[in-house]
Amino acid sequence: MVNGLYTARNGMMLLQEMMENTTNNLSNANTSGFKKSLMASIAQVDIKRNDQLKLHQDEDHQMSENYIDYSQGSLIMTENSFDLALENSGFFEVETPNGIRYTRNGSFTRNGMGDLVTLQGYKVLGEGKVPINLDDAAEFSVSAIGKIYVDGKEQAKLSIVDFADKRTELGREGHNLYYAKPDVEPVQAVKTTIKQGFLESSNASVVDSMVEMIRFQRNYEANQKSIQSEDDTLNKAVNDIGRVG
Repeated sequence: MVNGLYTARNGMMLLQEMMENTTNNLSNANTSGFKKSLMASIAQVDIKRNDQLKLHQDEDHQMSENYIDYSQGSLIMTENSFDLALENSGFFEVETPNGIRYTRNGSFTRNGMGDLVTLQGYKVLGEGKVPINLDDAAEFSVSAIGKIYVDGKEQAKLSIVDFADKRTELGREGHNLYYAKPDVEPVQAVKTTIKQGFLESSNASVVDSMVEMIRFQRNYEANQKSIQSEDDTLNKAVNDIGRVG
């Protein structure tokens, strides 16, 4: 009987993790280039005999995997020349205080020194891991393969990289950035197309996230009722049955 309390408790803890994950997806549904996280859970049933040789069953619910869905988000036209979207797999390289990081968010701007930077001020890197400087150019264009032209002359080329297995080689960081795991080196992206004046939308759906949150909440409440029922039964077993004897 007590096992039921532990089973329900484990289920509630897992549902809380899943709710937090879905809440994070929902809060980033309008973040350019954001990739949603997905969770997979596993239920394990262990049946064995106790010291009195009676069958004893334990159930455990836990998260087996939390992974990032790197599927393509839809492209939204902004007509802002500093907005760049990536079609197909690949990442922009940016320079941060913690080292080189990778992002799908192509919402860029130009700082006071003329450098192409993210909205957090991190420099966008070109080939050779060199920051891209646009000087005081009023207009510039970016080709589909990442070449940057100022006044019709090629000035730099964006560094667009990719990873053989993103699920195992990349980790998520703040500001929509990713870092490479130890001993992992990116490769040059070969099938990625760049579209200037567009941004990639988040692949997290508001509707799907809300449906998931409602489902998790109902399952959580069901576990709460199960715990209450177990507690009432235990209370009767301890108090009422004891008086009858």
